[in-house]
Order: sequence, then structure tokens, then C-alpha cells
Amino acid sequence: MALQRYTKSVDGTIPIQALMYNDEELISTQDGLGIYDGLQKSLDHQSGTVHITSQRLFYIDATKRASRSFSLALSHVSKTDYYAGLFSSSPKVTLHLSIEDPASEELSGFGSWECEVCAYRNPPGLSPSAARTCEICSTPLPKASGDHTQAKSAPTTRPTTPGLNDDDIESKMLKLSFRKGGDKVFYTALKRSLKGRAWEITPSNAGTNGARSGISGIMQAVENNAQNRDADMSNALQDLEALMVKAKDMVRLAAELNERLTASSTTTANDPYSSVLSSTLTEPEEATFIRSSLSQLGLQMENTPVTLDMMKDEREWMEQLARELANILQGSEKVSSSSSGGMMKKRGIIALDEVWGGWNRARGVALIPPSTFLQVIPHLPAFTNPTITSRTLNSGLAVLHTPPYSRAAFAARICGLLALAGPKSTTEIAQEEGITIGLTVEMLIIVEEDGDVCRDDGQSVIQEKKDDILVLGEVNWWANLFIGYTWDGQE
Repeated sequence: MALQRYTKSVDGTIPIQALMYNDEELISTQDGLGIYDGLQKSLDHQSGTVHITSQRLFYIDATKRASRSFSLALSHVSKTDYYAGLFSSSPKVTLHLSIEDPASEELSGFGSWECEVCAYRNPPGLSPSAARTCEICSTPLPKASGDHTQAKSAPTTRPTTPGLNDDDIESKMLKLSFRKGGDKVFYTALKRSLKGRAWEITPSNAGTNGARSGISGIMQAVENNAQNRDADMSNALQDLEALMVKAKDMVRLAAELNERLTASSTTTANDPYSSVLSSTLTEPEEATFIRSSLSQLGLQMENTPVTLDMMKDEREWMEQLARELANILQGSEKVSSSSSGGMMKKRGIIALDEVWGGWNRARGVALIPPSTFLQVIPHLPAFTNPTITSRTLNSGLAVLHTPPYSRAAFAARICGLLALAGPKSTTEIAQEEGITIGLTVEMLIIVEEDGDVCRDDGQSVIQEKKDDILVLGEVNWWANLFIGYTWDGQE
């Protein structure tokens, strides 16, 4: 039957990749298949996996891989039919095989053979199409081997086994029965493999492999590598020269874009009907994208939000963020006198949450999370003049301040004010310092803890009468004169 005539037994315990030729490619795999030998079921091949390669069809039996697995060369397939199945009948693919006897074809794909001209022993593992010529001298594979010679020299009177009847359809047909589906995908892969006819493609190694042996082959390989390197270097230099020619144009275009964006921002900021927070206007998303793209090209511009992908490492990113925040707080050195400048241009102390909100408004869509903002604060003194540092008050409020609002400087200034002008209320001190009343109270409490001032708590003790109306008094602050004295315990 067709199985005995056209197939070749293989060891199914070996992985399919090891059974393939060097120039063979696995195309599709489908399990749950049964085999029909002609029109009858092959009882030994009713549950297995079929692999389609560029040159062969492999059947790997599910139960007895070593003894019931086989391969079929696709060169024997002359026609295919597809049956989609009906009711309980499973889909089937019919392979009509060629009439010629495949036993006459050389199937020594995994065997080695010695060339009659150069005596080179060609290695095994090549497909029949690749093994037809010698790898060294391209001499064709001898068509007759010793076994065939002996078979031909046998007496003509020796009885021979009757050949199979070519007219018998069953001897030239195999069916694949798909018990678990996948028939359409498999049939498409089969048709593609048959259409490719990879078994007829003979590698052209006459002009190349012959020079790969010996010293001449090594020298030719070195020369080819050198030529390839020279060609690559030449192409790279040409690209570099073209880039250098265009570099001036790129810089000019970047400058023009920057001028347009800056002019647009300045026009909006100077508009008398614009928002009060014009100094921290949010840039449009398109403008931010343009500035970021030009920065990635190495064309640095002013007012460009710094992002992590522009920097080499995280430390450089933190330093650039600190420089950007310094410009937000104190204003750029190039800011004109008519501009409002930075957030702390006229303020010596500011709350940390206000700084974070204003910075993110200025950055547009490239927002900075609070965790990153807190990591930038320690780097800020290196990029500010006068130095801006952070400070946490007793209530937990975190602020940024200039040197005049440090603990010692603020205490000295308050003591001097009280010594010259006498006691002052909290409101009066807040007006004098230009800060909020709540922040003034926070800082005065710290000065009081240091013993530099003392309070006259008029809220609960002293009442003043104005226009026949009782008004609660306010806390007044006095300079502490009881410094350097030691109480002896006597009244």
C-alpha cells in the first residue's frame, strides 16, 4: 500500500528539529490526526501528530513513537483534495502521490558520501537537493552506488517481486483525518509548502565554497571582511558629513522655534487681561512637546522643562531640576526689570506646597511628583543666590526661605525692632515683615522658645474700651530683658 511504498520510518523519540535537514524549515504542526492508507484506516496510525516542513511531512505516533512514526517526501505529492467533514465524519486531506516508484530515488539525506573528483567527504544532514553536488568542487552526486551496482549485476533469471499496480488508486493515496480540528490552517500550510517546491532548489555553492578551504580561503575571507568594513565606514562618514551640513540649518530652525514660543509666552504674560498668575502660565502641550524634542536632539533652549529621558543619570537629572526650580523661585538672570521675576523675587519665605504647585503650573504637562520634589530641595542651595534653604516649623509646616529668615537672623531682627519701637502685636510684626499672621505666629513661637522675646497675652487678661465697646486685647511681644539673671528664690 501507499504507506509501505512512499514513506520512510523515523524514530519519533527524536525531536522534530533534529530530524530535519539543515536547509529544511518547520512550517506547521497539528496533533490528533489519523492516517488512511488508501481508502482504509491504518490501524497502527490513528493517533499522532503531523508536522509539515518545507520538504517533508512527518507523522509522530502518540503511543509508539519509535516504531510507528514515518516521514513522507512532499516531492511525491502530485495533487491534494480537501474534505470539510459532515456530521460525525471528521475533516480530511487527501494526498495523491506520484506514479513513479520512489524506491529508485536517493534517500541518503543523513548519510555522508565521498566526492570522486576531490575526495572530499561531504557531511551528513543535507537534504537531497543540497546533497546533489559536492560542497568543495560542485561535482554532482554519483547516481549509482555500490548496492545498486550489485543489484544490477544479479542474474537476469532471478525471480523478482512483482511491482505494485500503478493503476491501483489505493496504492497512490494517503488521507489525513483531523480528529481535533485545525484542518484549514494545516491545509493552507501544506499548499504553501507544495507551492514552494523547496526540494527542487539546489544551492549555488560552486563559486563560493570552493574558495573556503585552505590558506586562500582564509585570505579571501579576511579580504572580504576588510572590504565590508571599508564600505560601512565610508557610508557612515557620508552620513556624518551630510549631518554636519544640515547642523547649521537645524540650529537655526531651533532658534526660530524658541523665539516664537518665547514671544508667544511673553505676549500672554504682558496681557493686562490675563490671569494674575501670569509668571507661572502653563505652556500648551504642543509647545512643551517641541521644546522636549529639540532638547533630545541636543539643541538646548531656555524655558525647556527638564525630563528624565534627557539626562544620562538620575544625579544629573536632580541637578538640572534644582537649576530649573531656582529659576522659578528667583527668576532667570536674563529677566528684564519690568517682569515680575520669580516666586520669591519679593518674598523671603514661602510655603513648600505653594512652590510645588507653582512649579508644576510652569512645567505644563511634564509634572513633578511630590517625592521627586522633596529630593530636589537639598540640591537647591547650590543653584540659588542668595541661598534658598528649607526649614520645618513646630506645626510641621515646611517652608523655603532666604538667609534673612533663618532662625538666628529673624530672631535678631525682631529683637532689634522691639528694642527700638517698643512692644509690638502679632499683626504689626506681620505687616513689618510682609508675611502672613499665621506664619508670623509660627516663627515668633520659635524665637520665644529661644528666650529672646516674651509675650503679653492680652487675649485673656487685658481688655480695652473703645467708644464704649469692649474689645479683647491682642498678644503683644516684648524684648526679653531677663537675660543673664539668676533667681535666688526670694520674692
